[in-house]
Amino acid sequence: MKWTGLLSLIVLLSGCVIGNGRICGFQTPALHCDKEAYEAALHPKPFVELWDKVGATSEDRVKDWISCGGRKNGGVGFDTVGKILPGESDQSAYERLERNFYSCLIKKGYRYSGCTKEFYKDKPICRG
Repeated sequence: MKWTGLLSLIVLLSGCVIGNGRICGFQTPALHCDKEAYEAALHPKPFVELWDKVGATSEDRVKDWISCGGRKNGGVGFDTVGKILPGESDQSAYERLERNFYSCLIKKGYRYSGCTKEFYKDKPICRG
């Protein structure tokens, strides 16, 4: 009984808590203690699932995704080989293809739902 009390006191004084099945302290990354964040990191949604359109089915979304230049697996990646304009760098070509892709989806009525993520906040897809 003494050991249980002593162990409890040590855990209490160390600032540790049990979260997501782990002992979490001030040095533990929040990801390991937040079950929702942990699951999202382990099983991220394909990028295609972050685009919404009222009335569109999953099949419609994938069809539109591919027609705009997305990959069949729901991801995105732009091959610039043969698509670089005269005087354009590889990076500029990639950015142009990315803009065209987003514009295509937006013109089809889709809206990106991931604008809460820091990386996307300043992107054109979040300024609409």
